[in-house]
Amino acid sequence: MRVVMPLFDFNCTGITGYQFGTRSLSLEPLAKSDVVKLSLFSEQDIRLIEQQHWALVYNGGAIGGYKSLANLLLMTFRIFSDQRPPFIKYRLCRDNDRLSTRLGSPMTYNYSARKPKVAFDAAQLSQIDQGFGHLQQMDRISTRTHNSLYFLYRAFHADKWIDSFILMMTSLEALFSKDKPGGATEAVSVRVSSLLKSRPQCAKANVEGLYELRSEMTHGRIMVSDDAGDNLKKLEHLEFVTVQCYRELVRQGAYRHYATKKARDTFMGTLNKPP
Repeated sequence: MRVVMPLFDFNCTGITGYQFGTRSLSLEPLAKSDVVKLSLFSEQDIRLIEQQHWALVYNGGAIGGYKSLANLLLMTFRIFSDQRPPFIKYRLCRDNDRLSTRLGSPMTYNYSARKPKVAFDAAQLSQIDQGFGHLQQMDRISTRTHNSLYFLYRAFHADKWIDSFILMMTSLEALFSKDKPGGATEAVSVRVSSLLKSRPQCAKANVEGLYELRSEMTHGRIMVSDDAGDNLKKLEHLEFVTVQCYRELVRQGAYRHYATKKARDTFMGTLNKPP
């Protein structure tokens, strides 16, 4: 079954295509023959699709699970690249019209982050592919790591800043909170800053400040609204910290400690003192 997902905000240089390690996903130039014209899509939809140059293509046997796999790859771009990440708005399938769809909530982008919109080359795609392999392992290795990735996925797709902020903080909680209730702020702040060795913007006080905003919102100490105002900067800061945590867990291979409670407790013990 072949499903074509046109990529927005994306371009490549120096390659004619790229096969990811999973073998069922590849980057291919978007062909006119891949554009499915159904009543589901308006003329504006078709124009938008035809303006894109590249597509993420699923070409595997069983169709089950391909959406999660594709979404994880798109998250990999967001986590492991300092360039503007691609996103999808449509899925196109000539083999089965029911698999063609317009996404109601595509991945959003915080424009205050100012990531450059530049073409990817083969070396960068190789790095993305390596990160993709690690995130697939991370997704399978434990409930905590699976949930953390799911919360981050939802944060990246939230169209309100407050939803994205709370879900992103929940992703960090899934990774670094204690098993028993209580003291979440201290545990998460210490463990994150220890993992990242208090690099700029990631010291214990930085993480505590972000966590305090989350607590003030959820406990009703400040009024919340859809108007982001200056809070996009807070969201940008939290995304930076969160991305750095995922990169570091992959760089060290430390996510593998989550496979068992004993190994995870030992790993958390190494993070329980600020650097």
